[in-house]
Amino acid sequence: MDSAVSSNTDPALVRALPYITSALSALGSLTLSLLLTLYAALAFLANVIAHPIIFLSPFPLLLYLLAPLFIFIQLLLEVLVHAPYRATLYVADVVYPAYVFVGVACITGALVGLGGRLAVHGIVHLVMPPPMQDVVEHEEEVKVEERKRREVYW
Repeated sequence: MDSAVSSNTDPALVRALPYITSALSALGSLTLSLLLTLYAALAFLANVIAHPIIFLSPFPLLLYLLAPLFIFIQLLLEVLVHAPYRATLYVADVVYPAYVFVGVACITGALVGLGGRLAVHGIVHLVMPPPMQDVVEHEEEVKVEERKRREVYW
């Protein structure tokens, strides 16, 4: 008896929901069947109208007369474009692993070499810092050379 009482207290939309879904499903099926029927009728009509046009068209005769030219162009295109393209793709596919290996080896070698150079440079400067006297003498020599250049040009 509780179930009878609870079903009467359900909102109207919940009670109407099964009827609404059934109606929408039927409406969708009807629309789909009408569209398919319309499509079939239009396809039949297009076939009936187009058949005499295709039958009387000079297009098949033109294709028949130009068939040797089309075959020659296909062969030429195959020999000059498609075959070299496929060969290039095959070679690239075969060489790709070696290309990646050599590329990674070069990058790794450059990084290891740069790291070693920086490490050696840092160790040399830690063990033997550059003498200050040589730097001062070098700057004086540069100044003397600049003076000589100016004197020569004046």
